[in-house]
Amino acid sequence: MLSADLPEEIVEEISMRLPVKFLLRCKSVTKSLYAQITNSSFITRQFEWSDSITKNRRHQLIFRLHNASLKPCISLISDQKPIDMEVPFPEKDVQYIFVYGQCNRIFCLYGVYGGDKAGEASMILWNPGTKEVKVLPVSQNQQRDMVYIIYGFGIDPITKDYKVVPFGNLAFEGREQPPIEVYNLSTGSWRIIDSTVPAFRLCYPKCRAYVNGFYHWITEDNNDKAILFFDFSNEVFGKIRLPPEIDQSYESNVAVIDEKLACVATYKMINCRYEIWVMNEYGVESSWSKKFVIGPNPEFGSFLGFWGDDKILVENEGHLVSYNIKNQKIQRFEIHGVPKLFKVFDYLESLVPFKS
Repeated sequence: MLSADLPEEIVEEISMRLPVKFLLRCKSVTKSLYAQITNSSFITRQFEWSDSITKNRRHQLIFRLHNASLKPCISLISDQKPIDMEVPFPEKDVQYIFVYGQCNRIFCLYGVYGGDKAGEASMILWNPGTKEVKVLPVSQNQQRDMVYIIYGFGIDPITKDYKVVPFGNLAFEGREQPPIEVYNLSTGSWRIIDSTVPAFRLCYPKCRAYVNGFYHWITEDNNDKAILFFDFSNEVFGKIRLPPEIDQSYESNVAVIDEKLACVATYKMINCRYEIWVMNEYGVESSWSKKFVIGPNPEFGSFLGFWGDDKILVENEGHLVSYNIKNQKIQRFEIHGVPKLFKVFDYLESLVPFKS
């Protein structure tokens, strides 16, 4: 235990380096430790410190969304054997999980229930480190008879308020776009905004990306792929063109590498090959540059995401595979049987609470 004789600033410097689980236990030791650990300045410093020293030593949270015979599961992996985590929904009989992103190590999840509550669903915000769960109220869009709802989750970099935005896929003819809603965590409620969505067809990618106040999806309009984004500060939608050199007949995904927007083109011939492009200046389409060409390799399949800045994660015939870009080493993971549909996220524990 930290000595009461140490100066306050030394105690804070030591505390920042302690595991989140230990800090949560320390909250109940003394009033001074509770005040320090729940202080917003300390939480921010602890977040920034852990982020800076663990850039390429992060864990991964692996979501197996659903499977014909297996229930959803969440696994934590590092370089060791994966550890299954408890699915955080208030109702335990969850049949499907949809993951709508991570921001400041808080996840936005949507769960569809089975059993006695078959067909019912709920959306939650979840901090795996503190195990805090926030159930969101049902929006008007969720109540509508819509073919499909798409969600984005992020933080407004100006107000520091977490937001969720749902909207409909206009690809289905005859479906009128309902009013666009935004959920604000600070108020705990939904509101309608004056914004329209450009016409698109969602490409159903495995990857979506939040970068500095903008959430991104790969979409298609008349066979022309583009990146649709939502600006959480100005609450408007827009489009970014893909790098012109990408062959749009193949699969593309968005991702984040080195805190920059990236586009990953997957060329599936006999073996998969990836081209990874980075937008060096956000919003400037002429700043796209090719960062990596990886493969072809028989171990490669669907691209899932980056692990730090030197590894990629891919799915190959139901198995999870990591590939080190620098030394070309491959590592295979068995995740709770043989899952068929993954979502992966860089992850570190944090004390970040559900408030602005």
